[in-house]
Amino acid sequence: MCVRSKTLISRYYEEIVLALFCVGLGLYAIGLDNMSMHFRAQSFFHIGGLVYILVGFRQFGREDLRALRVVLISFGVVIVLGLLSYCDEIMPMKFSKVLNAVNTHIVNYLVLFVVMFLYARHAKRRNVMAFFVIFALMCAINVGATLIESWRYDFGRSHNVPFFFKAVFTYNIWLIAPMALCISGMVACRHIGCKIACAVGIIIVCAAMMANGERSFLVASFVMVFVPFIVWHYRGKTLPLVFGIGLVAMVGAYHYTKGLSDRYNFAHMIDNFWEVVRTPVVEMGKYDELCFSGQFVCTEQSTQNGRADFSWEHSSLMRIAMSKSTFEAFWDAPWTPRVVGVFQIGEYLWRYYEANEHRAHNRVYMSVNPHTNGYNHPHNFVVSVLFCYGIVGFVAIAGFVGFVLYTTHGCYDTRDRGRAFVALWAFVCLVGICVQGFFDAFYPNILAVLFVFIGGVVGLCCARDSGE
Repeated sequence: MCVRSKTLISRYYEEIVLALFCVGLGLYAIGLDNMSMHFRAQSFFHIGGLVYILVGFRQFGREDLRALRVVLISFGVVIVLGLLSYCDEIMPMKFSKVLNAVNTHIVNYLVLFVVMFLYARHAKRRNVMAFFVIFALMCAINVGATLIESWRYDFGRSHNVPFFFKAVFTYNIWLIAPMALCISGMVACRHIGCKIACAVGIIIVCAAMMANGERSFLVASFVMVFVPFIVWHYRGKTLPLVFGIGLVAMVGAYHYTKGLSDRYNFAHMIDNFWEVVRTPVVEMGKYDELCFSGQFVCTEQSTQNGRADFSWEHSSLMRIAMSKSTFEAFWDAPWTPRVVGVFQIGEYLWRYYEANEHRAHNRVYMSVNPHTNGYNHPHNFVVSVLFCYGIVGFVAIAGFVGFVLYTTHGCYDTRDRGRAFVALWAFVCLVGICVQGFFDAFYPNILAVLFVFIGGVVGLCCARDSGE
């Protein structure tokens, strides 16, 4: 009986691991990534990865380490820098807390990436592709659920998030990934019916993004549209035509948004952007109507001379203020790692500017309470990474992203259309995520799914062509 059970496990362990991965992915897809302190969605990937390694360890070798060397070096550098943040004097922490932060915000994502890389590199092709089909299905379910959630409120409420997600900022990959999928399909599919279906999908996902209400998703989508025409099999007259159309679309959008509300009036933002950016951060409240309505308490420097000649929508103004405030603090010591995890930056900046009064003009103009610097993070993941890990850490992370893009780009071969399509999908999606990163932070449930996805894609691209 034991021999038979062992035979069944050794025969079907890939399918068992796939089932565990899909359960974990399903929990992430409905916002139940953190069910309890001891058992989370990521646990299914940990268990599945452990089973896969214990049963299939004979198929692993030096080639895997060689394929992962850039990933391991990049993460190794960031881990060391994260540990060095223990030496920071502005917001000192116990070494145990630093270790916990490094594990949560760095090591955990490395584990998810490597687990999916090994599975996608060595497992049967049909099982690997089944995972990506399930991921696409989860994306479609979330798009539909977002529209249904908006319909429940008669399309009168923005910031709609379905299932158990808490807010729009914990949701980005579930709308950016399906948009990337539809854009990639419209470009890469050969059948006209498939292209039409993908075009319809783009419209549906756009509607879901509007229902969601996060503007950065729309900006990311606009950029993603052009990506396949640069990296896919298009050359010659195609690129000038596409960028010509894009330029016309941008000019048209500029004039169209003049009649929209402040939140979507991009023409107003473009016209006044330089004036706002060159203003000292502590004085930016003069552009914010909420500083004069009694809703927020803003700095004296912002209100002492009254309102500015023009106003700026609060949410985007705070993003500019926090990004500039964070960047100025980073530039004071650009090589120094400061803190692990972007969600401690707000508190850190508050303490930093308290200890450096000569830099107080870079303190954010509004604070929601006496212990945070406006928000708990700058709403700019790129600047956040610079601040947390310094220039060396930023280069290491950029190197990792470049490695993923390079690997997926090298996967566009016509011999395996399925693999080429998944690679294009991941490339477009990662570009969209990077663009959106200039406007918000990435929460753990977003990054976990992202590393699972790209780990699987890189593994698929590095798989042997003989995989079934």
